[in-house]
Amino acid sequence: MLGYVIGDSNMIVGFRLVGVEGSEVKSVDEASQALNKALERNDLAIIIINEEFSTQTQLQETINQVRRERRNPLIVELPGSNGKPRETRLPDLISKILGVSV
Repeated sequence: MLGYVIGDSNMIVGFRLVGVEGSEVKSVDEASQALNKALERNDLAIIIINEEFSTQTQLQETINQVRRERRNPLIVELPGSNGKPRETRLPDLISKILGVSV
């Protein structure tokens, strides 16, 4: 099983240095297309996506749907080189994914 990264050029270069392939994107539309293409693959265990794109409504809905309906791949959101991490409480994340109050 492989990993795949979707993000800006700095994120892509960093992950490529350790052998992880990915797609460099510059817009939410490009990130959405890259995510959909990655989800078609059966060999990915983890998809890492830049928070700059993943926090946009269009992409967040897809990410949440994948988290609810599929076991693989695990989708991890990481801050990019231009952003700071957002704080997400674990109960809030569980509530969002499962649709239940924790």
